[in-house]
Amino acid sequence: MNCAAYDRTSPESILEFAKRLSGKTLAETVDMSQVTENLRNKGDLGSLVEKFFFEYEPNSSSEPDFPEAGVELKTTGVKRKSKGGYQAKERLTLTMINYMELVNENWETSSLMEKCHLMLLLFTLYEKEVAVFNRRFVLEPILFKFPADDLLQIKLDWQKIKDKIENGKAHELSEGDTYYLSASRKGSGGENEAPKRQPFSNVAAKARAFALKPMYVNRIIDIHTVEAGVLEVAKNSGIEEATKVKFAPYLGKSVDEISNLINCYKRGKNDKNFQRRLAMRMLGAVGSSVPEIDKAGIEIKTIRVNKNWRPFEAMSFPAFNYLDIINEDWEDSKFFEKVEQRFLFVIFRKGDDGETRLEKIQYWNMPYLDREEARRVWELTRSRVAIDASDLPKSRESRVAHVRPKARNASDTLLTPQGTHLVKKCFWLNKNYIGEVIRNI
Repeated sequence: MNCAAYDRTSPESILEFAKRLSGKTLAETVDMSQVTENLRNKGDLGSLVEKFFFEYEPNSSSEPDFPEAGVELKTTGVKRKSKGGYQAKERLTLTMINYMELVNENWETSSLMEKCHLMLLLFTLYEKEVAVFNRRFVLEPILFKFPADDLLQIKLDWQKIKDKIENGKAHELSEGDTYYLSASRKGSGGENEAPKRQPFSNVAAKARAFALKPMYVNRIIDIHTVEAGVLEVAKNSGIEEATKVKFAPYLGKSVDEISNLINCYKRGKNDKNFQRRLAMRMLGAVGSSVPEIDKAGIEIKTIRVNKNWRPFEAMSFPAFNYLDIINEDWEDSKFFEKVEQRFLFVIFRKGDDGETRLEKIQYWNMPYLDREEARRVWELTRSRVAIDASDLPKSRESRVAHVRPKARNASDTLLTPQGTHLVKKCFWLNKNYIGEVIRNI
């Protein structure tokens, strides 16, 4: 039996045994002939690895999978990057959030840390049309502990989620509330999903799980970061405080003054990314990356406003496909992913003297009621696309969001359900809404 080939009390022995999967598929490693016919493309690969490779029954215990060694097993999918290497397919789910019990926990003895203090991570190449047991294990398996530099922020994230539940707002949880550790949606979705009780409110909440954000998983995978600056999160401060320290010397200074201080200049008259490059350099990036920002999946948005705090433009998101959106559910949509995200706003304000200055920086994620309004706009868009893709929600129809073109030119089109071709469109946050947000943060 496989279980005799490794010592269940030893993390190192479990790791060495897991290396037998490297470069292989589960079906190539163990005999699954009696079950593969019924599995096809279905099944949770992690559970199959537990049952057929490590030979123990999958369970929903609050203990680690190997309790004697204190090791939790996690199998996660990766995708090939176009320029080589791998990236996370999705967030890494750690454990379900029990709203009723979490409020009685403290960080040091929390169920999350008890279960996931030490994790064995296995990486499998995701290929949609390939049956799960035929997906190849790539990269070497690793024993992973949260690095000391990350642990404070993960604790702060955990506390933020707990605080929201203690305030009777489990139904308002969002992945954008936190940085590395998120409260990720983990349910069947749709109208048939049974909501969960929460302790300090009569409002039922959808199921969520503690998870590591995809960009954090990428940092685990890609340990050789190219041109990465360091935000220098201190042991006694989190990402938010470290960011304020980085930007503090430049607040109130003009763009030209900042350029001279950090030796970063425009690459021509129409350098549209100039202020973003300034922001990255102020954060300490040598190139286009800051590890802590990347690991947290934070999207940096530079916003230009006039003296009255009115943005010069609305905020756009990636274009959607007309044929895809009519078959999507809200929680599977890209727009849902964006409104659940956390943003870092770097705000440049043009004054009466014509000078543009760095006015303020602030982390932000969309409040619950505004996310519900964004959902309404998305659902209205989906229903209208099915009828007439040329008639989509305009900014006057919602205080939060609207739909309009986002295409390179008039030839940059997509097929509609009506058989016509229309220029690509995307969701935008209204200028007035963005102005309202930045005036109030």
